[in-house]
Amino acid sequence: MRLKSLTRLLLLTLLWGSAWSCATTPVKPPEVYFYVSQEITYLKDGPGDASNVLGLLYKGDKVERVEEGQTDWWRVKVLRSGQSGWVRKGLLSAEPVPTVFYYINADTVPLRECPGSDCLSLQLLFRGEQVQRVAEGDQGWWRVLVIKGHSLGWVPAAALTAQYEETQQKAGRNYYYVAVSRLNLQAKPAPRSEVVRALKFNSQVEKIGESGAWFKVRQPASGAVGWVLGRDLETLPLAFPRGQAPVRREPKPFKQREEPTVEPEFM
Repeated sequence: MRLKSLTRLLLLTLLWGSAWSCATTPVKPPEVYFYVSQEITYLKDGPGDASNVLGLLYKGDKVERVEEGQTDWWRVKVLRSGQSGWVRKGLLSAEPVPTVFYYINADTVPLRECPGSDCLSLQLLFRGEQVQRVAEGDQGWWRVLVIKGHSLGWVPAAALTAQYEETQQKAGRNYYYVAVSRLNLQAKPAPRSEVVRALKFNSQVEKIGESGAWFKVRQPASGAVGWVLGRDLETLPLAFPRGQAPVRREPKPFKQREEPTVEPEFM
């Protein structure tokens, strides 16, 4: 009888311990943060391919799940921009997605519309700027996403490096940018000397000498050498020429077009 009581007590202890263990096991909360796994995908204004595009998502973008649709689309909030929209859940990963970044390893590199040196230049990239490779094209061209500004375009792979330190090995040169709308490159450090070349706004030059207020410079793009006043240069490109505010073009007022008066023809 005593043995049965002990056995019963032991079973009750085991059952109680098991129930307590189950009760204290923490429940893992559902995942709410995800990462874009594709190089580029679209954020839509509704759950479907036919919906309008609100913006672009890039590989590694972190999003917060806001709503689960009845299909395989999720409504998400993009933490980078704060924008909300819909994306296919199959394009998202619960684990962070690694991305590979590169740096411009040339003084200036045009970001082009297509993979070729004869394609339209969208903007100028400068040494040390960070980009993310999106696609690899033919003949040594890569499609990249410029981290600053999120512009997309093509650059030669030879102009990129995975090591930022490599971009600084040639950074000992004194590079400047034309800060005025037009600047004459003079043959001598004098206002009335012969003009070697006219430099445009934001043209890059390398300082190779100095005489008082004058800088002797070389333009890498053309190889032209001459003198300019140092006050007309800046160490970084500007948004618009010094002393000039950006031009705001006001829309022209709508003018009703007058229909020509047609005189009736009488037979």
